[in-house]
Amino acid sequence: MIGFFKGRKQEERIDIRDTFNWVDGIDKQRLDLSGQGFEERLTEIKSVHQFLKSEGGERLIQSLHDDMIGIGFPEESTKIELGLLSEIFSPETLNLMFFNPSNGLGNSFHQGAFNDTVKVDDSYSYLVVPKGLILVVGSSNTILPVITSIVLSYICGNVTVCQLSKLNGGVISKFIDGIPSRCSDYTHYTGLDHADPGDVAILKQALIEIPWNVINVWGGEDANNFYFRNVAENPSRPRVLNMEPLTGIVIIQKSFLESNQQKVSAELARSICEMGQQLCSSPTEGYILDDTKSDNENDDFFADLIHDLEQNFIDFENFETSYFKLDRMLTFAQDHHSRVHVSKEHGNKISVIQSKEQSVFENLDDNQSVSIHERRNFLELIEVGSFDSILASIDRINSKHTHREIKKVQTILVFGDPAFNAQVLTLARKVGAYRVVDSHYIFERHPLEALDGSHLINEFTYHLSVIGSVPYQQPA
Repeated sequence: MIGFFKGRKQEERIDIRDTFNWVDGIDKQRLDLSGQGFEERLTEIKSVHQFLKSEGGERLIQSLHDDMIGIGFPEESTKIELGLLSEIFSPETLNLMFFNPSNGLGNSFHQGAFNDTVKVDDSYSYLVVPKGLILVVGSSNTILPVITSIVLSYICGNVTVCQLSKLNGGVISKFIDGIPSRCSDYTHYTGLDHADPGDVAILKQALIEIPWNVINVWGGEDANNFYFRNVAENPSRPRVLNMEPLTGIVIIQKSFLESNQQKVSAELARSICEMGQQLCSSPTEGYILDDTKSDNENDDFFADLIHDLEQNFIDFENFETSYFKLDRMLTFAQDHHSRVHVSKEHGNKISVIQSKEQSVFENLDDNQSVSIHERRNFLELIEVGSFDSILASIDRINSKHTHREIKKVQTILVFGDPAFNAQVLTLARKVGAYRVVDSHYIFERHPLEALDGSHLINEFTYHLSVIGSVPYQQPA
């Protein structure tokens, strides 16, 4: 039995069993999972890929689509997310994610088979063991990251509890319950509303008293602060894996741009528009490094970019107030000698700012600025003369009101020749970025890559060391 109430005063107790009917079954479920083989769960989840192509799977996806549209997800973004769901479950993707040379299970796959025990030398080997109990905290603007965490946690052998947004929580649970897998048996939901003071009191107590092993937070600054603050009182000292607020940038080599104008314009426009420019990888600021030393202002490129943004345009009606405020930003930019390009068809709902040497918005106060979360189809492209200038601008990016709460740059989208791209990699190391990508990977994740520097599979498991003369035979 898990001791939930040690050290707390009687009058402060909230019996969380009244809210969470899964609490008393956690220990038994953990034991059940520990008696099952890893390969058994992996094979089971791989079968979901075929199900999603079946008539029943197509009905499930259509139902999720209708639900997402009904709660306000954009049509195009919904299609992208649901289209990638099947890819997550493909055998090829799962094999790449789990038997990955850069993560903790890479050495467990040997000559086509999974080895439970990995022998390193004659005196040391290890087993990869589940952490035990995982809390996954979801954000409201996407479903894929949370579904990925739930599925990977289950394959690794953990019991998973989800604290989901009221907006999309029903979509995520419908998917997990609808696929042919025992994953749903070992996945539970708090059913709490973070905005409800009564629910928050129960959630705080659950964070403090339930012996979580890992808390995986997908959310913004407020969410991360809330979970870090409350879990600090948990005697089990769970690992907090926070996918903190990040953003993307684009770096363009001017000579490459002038030789590949249509390609850069089309791919940059698609990258800006995908998922309403609200991904941690979405470019929200850009730099054109002038290696030509010419006076070319690239007017044709900016005209093409506006046109391509129009072709990808999705209107966000709930941002009307922001568009009024955006007018002040554009006027400010013009008054401070930046060039402003807007759509003839959609007005300032598509805006590209052309600045020199540094962001024109560095000295803009909060009353005049619109943050990256309050705007869409917007980009400032700053022409600079060196990588040092880009480095200085990136170092200041989260000091601007436009990028408040952003911790740092996650993704660098690059357009350049191989030598230029190599210099971007050097810059990426200096600024602590997690990804350097072409436009195909603004939304998509490569199955081998770490998520913001961490492999979830490593975070959901640990190595049990076998040392000395202990036999290394595989279990019968």
